[in-house]
Amino acid sequence: MANKPDLISLQGELFLAKMINSQPAALLTIGNTPELQLKITSESTDHFESKTGMRAKDAVLRKQTGVSVSGTLEEVTKENLAMILSGKNFDIPEATVTEIQIGAVKAGEMIDLGTRNLSDVAFKGPADAAITADKYILDSVFGTVIFNEPITDVTWSGKAGAITRTTIANDLGGEYRFFFKGVDTYQGDKVTVTLWRLELSPDTEFDLIHEDFASYSFEGECLADITKANDPELSIFGHIERFSVAA
Repeated sequence: MANKPDLISLQGELFLAKMINSQPAALLTIGNTPELQLKITSESTDHFESKTGMRAKDAVLRKQTGVSVSGTLEEVTKENLAMILSGKNFDIPEATVTEIQIGAVKAGEMIDLGTRNLSDVAFKGPADAAITADKYILDSVFGTVIFNEPITDVTWSGKAGAITRTTIANDLGGEYRFFFKGVDTYQGDKVTVTLWRLELSPDTEFDLIHEDFASYSFEGECLADITKANDPELSIFGHIERFSVAA
């Protein structure tokens, strides 16, 4: 029986682990990634001989080498959202809000109360007099209010539900261990890719309105782990492993 041609068709799952003190924490799944690429680049200087009159290229000096990763992400968890936005996650617990000053309000203007998922909200005006519900329109889910008439010395109280907050672009330069579990759907072999140090690029676009399922692009540069420079089986950037599993 003829052997299969040496073709390949890969699928798989990407995991990233935050590097802490040069060591990887637990690997976290990134979710469905329909596109994932590994790219190698180099800078070089060409040499041309001057003996024959042909000015032929006879040598190439490889001076710099880089490895980068790019891909598309379709699933968004709080962990990978922080990675996309180069931010940090905070779990804000439910809390009681008491006597927060708003001050003078104008009719018809929307005010952001600065807190979401509200309940038991009450407003007071001058001399701590209660403001009745017919004098305002409250969006308790998003924490905004519109007053129907001007009022001075407004304060509010209530309860705020638990939320997850992800900051934007305040954790730049974070490093991750890259680990890919893959399968060659043509040959049946298993494939893994390990990159020792991956720094995700802060450059991204996060669409806030979609007409279809959302997807987000990400890119990263691999940094060398020079402690592995003398081990040719590991390499300073990482490696790909391919193997078959007995039935």
